[in-house]
Amino acid sequence: MFHRIVNLVRKELLQFRRDWLMTLFILTLPVLQLMLLAQSTGSRISGLCVAALDLDRSAPSRRLIATLDTRRELNVCYLPHTLAETNALLDRGEAALSIVIPPGFASELATFGERATVMLVGDAANSVVGRIALAAAQEAVASFSRDLAREAGILTASSAKVVELRTAIHFNPALNLRFFAISAQVGFIVYQVTLVVASVGLARERELGTLEQLMVMPLRRVELIIGKAIPALVIGMLNFAILLTVAIFGFGLPMRGSFPLLFGLTLLFVTVEICYGVLISTLARTQQQAVLFVFVLAMVDMAFSGYLVRVKNLPTGLQAVAAIVPFRHYLDIIRGVMLKGAGWETLWPHAVAMAMMGALVALVAVRNSSRRLD
Repeated sequence: MFHRIVNLVRKELLQFRRDWLMTLFILTLPVLQLMLLAQSTGSRISGLCVAALDLDRSAPSRRLIATLDTRRELNVCYLPHTLAETNALLDRGEAALSIVIPPGFASELATFGERATVMLVGDAANSVVGRIALAAAQEAVASFSRDLAREAGILTASSAKVVELRTAIHFNPALNLRFFAISAQVGFIVYQVTLVVASVGLARERELGTLEQLMVMPLRRVELIIGKAIPALVIGMLNFAILLTVAIFGFGLPMRGSFPLLFGLTLLFVTVEICYGVLISTLARTQQQAVLFVFVLAMVDMAFSGYLVRVKNLPTGLQAVAAIVPFRHYLDIIRGVMLKGAGWETLWPHAVAMAMMGALVALVAVRNSSRRLD
């Protein structure tokens, strides 16, 4: 009995060795994911982009901006000229925080008994990032006030508050983490279901032995692939509609943007993921192997999409890899539409990136399927 079991184990190991691509994925990608997560979660959030609108253009206002820039958590990336530009940076997610220094800031500081006012506006679509950015900015403004008070010889704590800080939180005033997490979960479930359904199509026919019957029917290769893709498209969009309804009415997620826009961009995303699924289906010999490919791809996409950790926490080279992951762009879309009310003028770069990757993968999938089916 022992000899028979040993022989069976040897056979299984030989099969793994022959399928070197799958073995490589199984052994290396989990390690890569663990390293990325450990590096991303082990470091502090830093370098959050700040948009500083300086309407006073004085020495004290520039000194305040420099004080913000010295904070490890913050990085003054943008110096917009108008309030509209500042708000647009927040809407697009390019800035996590904005500070508005009004005209007359320096003169109010120079007037005894007056308090100069500045405005902080935080992007709290990601509540964790928004909370950290606001706290760091408040500490920077407080440090700026103490330094001015010390230079003026003001020693009392109440008199040292020479700058009055007004704050506003956009997109998630209650800093509710549920909004950010559940919107991402909706996107991930749609991604996962669509990819699984699309990937087992041809693999199931091959495993059951019915692929040859389909091949003798008057169907072209492209027609066969489209016929397999349409059910996955219907299931993916139905799944999205159900999940979105539960998220909005069951968990109270806001829907601040256009539903037709979100529906259309979700349709594009589902189509792109079907292209990936068809490619997997042409590579896999069995349904089990197709599901394993989906599992491996999902691990990679989760690591590079911002689902678990911020993309900006990744090394620079891996951030470039994340730019070609469709799931990353879709998360920005669903969070942008639902939480920020973003429109097409903000989201079109994500749509173009997804469409380009979908077209490339579709071309590879069709060519590969033609060779495999022939």
